[in-house]
Amino acid sequence: MKTPKKVKANLKVAAKGATKAHLKGVTPPSGSISTGRGAAAVPAPATVLRQYAEPRFVPLLPGQLPDGEVDQYTAANQFDSQHGTLRNLPPRSPTAPDFMNLSDVLGTEAVDQITAGGQLVFHSVGDTGADKETRVVAEADVASAMVNDLQAASVAEKPAFFYHLGDVVYEFGQPDCYYAQFYEPYCLYDAPVFAIPGNHDGMIWAETQTSLAAFLANFCAPVVGHAENASSLHRTTMNQPGVYFTLEAPFASIVGLYSNTSDKGPGVISTPDPVGPASAVGQEQKNFLIREVKRLAAARAAGQPKAFILALHHPSYKGSDTSVQGLCNDLDSAFTAGGLWPDLVICGHEHDYARYTRTVNGRQIPYVIAGCGGYNLAMTSAASDPTVKVPQQLAQNNPTLRAYINAFGYLKIKVNSSKLAVVFNSTDPAYGHAADSVVVDLSTHQVSEGSKGVEPL
Repeated sequence: MKTPKKVKANLKVAAKGATKAHLKGVTPPSGSISTGRGAAAVPAPATVLRQYAEPRFVPLLPGQLPDGEVDQYTAANQFDSQHGTLRNLPPRSPTAPDFMNLSDVLGTEAVDQITAGGQLVFHSVGDTGADKETRVVAEADVASAMVNDLQAASVAEKPAFFYHLGDVVYEFGQPDCYYAQFYEPYCLYDAPVFAIPGNHDGMIWAETQTSLAAFLANFCAPVVGHAENASSLHRTTMNQPGVYFTLEAPFASIVGLYSNTSDKGPGVISTPDPVGPASAVGQEQKNFLIREVKRLAAARAAGQPKAFILALHHPSYKGSDTSVQGLCNDLDSAFTAGGLWPDLVICGHEHDYARYTRTVNGRQIPYVIAGCGGYNLAMTSAASDPTVKVPQQLAQNNPTLRAYINAFGYLKIKVNSSKLAVVFNSTDPAYGHAADSVVVDLSTHQVSEGSKGVEPL
């Protein structure tokens, strides 16, 4: 997909914090807040306006812009990156809702237009936080390609939001790096950004720090307001009910989980309760997941079917690679207890694109890894080849791996009343638009492979 030169140039200038640039303005609808599990939406204060893209953008000058590096955090204090210490879940009010409605953010009229158009489209990718100069350019390329999608002529084809799969900021989720690693790169993105934390968002560099503090301030604010870490930019904070929650949208329910701070090991959504103070993750999040699966199962049984999409940062299924089996088993037990399996699982963490097809009781489920949003590529992985879907050395050992691409890019996910499609768009010209895609039939729960370069649905 070719990105307009002007858009790409502006984004790269913005990412480097250079000179003045002028961006497209936006007049967003007022926000609203959901309170209580399943309660009606309560309007946000009338003075609060959600804002996404900049009406007029003047980036910080060199020297004013945090460089995003972590040299100031000495190796002796970088214990989370060395040991992957699990962190307690942030305190959550007993009245915090399990889900929020997309209409609370976009407004009823915009959501009604999505419903009338017959299709929900949204972006998703993880691991975008760029903390090195070369990585800033890669993140800007991905962001500008996503911005280009927002110019779709048809409402049915226009992405409604960006669902971030974690690792918004590297290496320790520092608040002073949100400007350079998140707000500037997406300053042209004229749509909401929802997010679940990645391991680097939850890591801390000293015991005096609070895990996830900056993530909570920017994505789980009590009310919509100006984001302090955005500095001179105007994108407002998101008011998600927590670091795990369900986003209810037309045609899809997206259940997002926080898989904690493990770096080299598998993600964790729960631990036996009680456990030691250093890893007291407990069962709260898994209980939430079971509640939500039961709710979605009941809605489906009542004739109100939606696609069930599970999102988390760490991969939970990699075929014959059993390194993530513990997380997979934990999730499976929740699906079994709740009586419903997801139609799609998306995650980040590994810095490449990979798609697995898992079969459970005859149901085929795509498990998609998209940790290629700009931070880094997995240089230790096998190099991919634009002419084949899976490198031979990977295919022969793992038949459930259906596609592998070692390139930057992002997901475009499309859902209607009968089908769900996942499209991977790469910013590498060798792969390009619709480098890989898969379609899930929501009635038969079978998948079909898409054609390279052709966007399904």
